[in-house]
Amino acid sequence: MTDDSARALHAALTDEALVWRRSLDNPANVDVPVAIFESQPADEQARLIAMVHEGARDGFQYVYDRIRIGYGVSTGEAMPEALAALYTLFNNDLWLDFARTLTGDDRIARVDAMATRFGPGQFLNGHNDQHEQAGRLYAYVLNLCPRWRAEWGGLLLFKDDRGEVVEAFTPGFNVLNVFRVPQTHAVSMVTPFAGAPRLSITGWWRSHA
Repeated sequence: MTDDSARALHAALTDEALVWRRSLDNPANVDVPVAIFESQPADEQARLIAMVHEGARDGFQYVYDRIRIGYGVSTGEAMPEALAALYTLFNNDLWLDFARTLTGDDRIARVDAMATRFGPGQFLNGHNDQHEQAGRLYAYVLNLCPRWRAEWGGLLLFKDDRGEVVEAFTPGFNVLNVFRVPQTHAVSMVTPFAGAPRLSITGWWRSHA
């Protein structure tokens, strides 16, 4: 992105009027508006987070906030102009040609997008993004963190077959990470002393809708 475009995206993601949804792995696969989640009694919130931690100890689990941009645009949901414009850009011929040239893969036909926000205590455990019916070819992360320290957590981690971390990337600003699917990766927990939320636009370059 140009610097101005990246700053416009960051401004959209930090607008207090933006309605984020709290996402965690649950049987219903339902995200809850953050305001509703945080309006629950403290003991109920603690119970849910304890459930998340129990599942994360030895398995797959996550908790973070997100906005499904592609879904919102397609259903007419109110969406900040910068986010809707980004989704349109990602699916125009110039961007798709860029993606095909970068990867050498002519199968790329569509890009989806969601905004993500990881605050203190939030994380995404190891997974490989594989979903054959969804046509996921490559995952991407457009990082939008103007200032970030590795000590704050929120690192994009890549693991080998033994579960060892072989690469780690600190969130930057206007930096694009792209990697082939399937590939095991995770986002480490953001620390309580992080100076800002970890913000990004993420999704997949797909072979079909």
